[in-house]
Amino acid sequence: MTRHSAVPAPSRFRFTDALRTAWLNVSARPQRTALASLGVALGVASLTALTGAAASNQAQLLAELDRMGANLAVVAPALGPDKLVVPLPDTAPQTVQRVDGVADVGVFETAPDDIPVYRNDLVPATEAGGIEVAVARPDVFDAIEARLAAGRWFDEATRGLPVTVLGRTAADRLGIVSPGDRVWIGGQWYGVLGILESAGLATQIDTAAILGDRWVRNTFEGPNTGEISTMYVRAESGQIGAIADTLASAASPGSPFVNVSVLSELADARTTTDDALRTLGVALAAIALLIGAVGIANTMVVTVLERRGEIGLRRSLGARPVHIALQFVTEAAALALVGGLAGVALGAGAAAVLAAIAGQPLVIPLAIVVASPAIAVVVGATAGLYPALRAARLSPTLALRAV
Repeated sequence: MTRHSAVPAPSRFRFTDALRTAWLNVSARPQRTALASLGVALGVASLTALTGAAASNQAQLLAELDRMGANLAVVAPALGPDKLVVPLPDTAPQTVQRVDGVADVGVFETAPDDIPVYRNDLVPATEAGGIEVAVARPDVFDAIEARLAAGRWFDEATRGLPVTVLGRTAADRLGIVSPGDRVWIGGQWYGVLGILESAGLATQIDTAAILGDRWVRNTFEGPNTGEISTMYVRAESGQIGAIADTLASAASPGSPFVNVSVLSELADARTTTDDALRTLGVALAAIALLIGAVGIANTMVVTVLERRGEIGLRRSLGARPVHIALQFVTEAAALALVGGLAGVALGAGAAAVLAAIAGQPLVIPLAIVVASPAIAVVVGATAGLYPALRAARLSPTLALRAV
């Protein structure tokens, strides 16, 4: 006689049943849900707030380093074999601008020789004060990320007028405190259009009286008038190292007589700072998530102890261990999702307040906002795995006897 082993009937328990049961348990106990989700909410809020604060601080610090010259390259003509300057072609700004990673290009033109700058026409010729004349096109302002202390920069109208924009040091030496005054340059009066703040490491701009390019070309004569003397190339954030080697060939294709200088030490400092702040953000995020995981695990362990009667009843009615485990894992994930969504809102608000207090730009990485709830669900499900397996191993008889 052949014996047939008993084959268990296929389970009719669906994943949607687990979701529905878990949500009913979450929504039916609002106080326990709030307390259980609080740990996750605080963890995700800490993650979002700390990441946002670190990103805001990072953005401000990197912007300051960029303004000091970390993302600037200076392109200038070099001396040829005959010891004469080989000029850059007139198309150099356009060709450099097309290089991937270049944000802005600003052009200084060759200034006329021997043009002294004085406060007025009564100052002795021997007291020039170390102020030089520079000739700028309007695009220089964006390229060097200049800031105005007062007044305004050149535009299409003023670049052809007898006006000047003074560097910070030049204005101090001349005793100019506000636009509208005038200075004596090259034997004639010039109105002060604006005063720049300090240009960081571009100290030659600080000590210059800057004239508009169109005015100089129309007023002064000379073999070098209108030629490019210097191009300031501002790279996109973090791209200066990638574009530096291509600038010479872009500015003057086929010519070896091009000088390209980069503030390499400052660029290296920028890269180091960026990496360090990113590592700090990851470490803070890991700590915040660990706190949330511990909170969920503790809550789910207590939940299993409180609901042994329910577990025993379900097992007696035919629920398998895998069903019990799936229910508790799903419930832990649901609690984590509720806490994750609440934590993102709390963290974003805290990051906004911190940025406003510190006077920094608010930066909250989009990846953190999108990923935080998903990470919370994964962490919650992982933290609830041990309590779920513990619940699944409960004997129906012992569970009902403990009620």
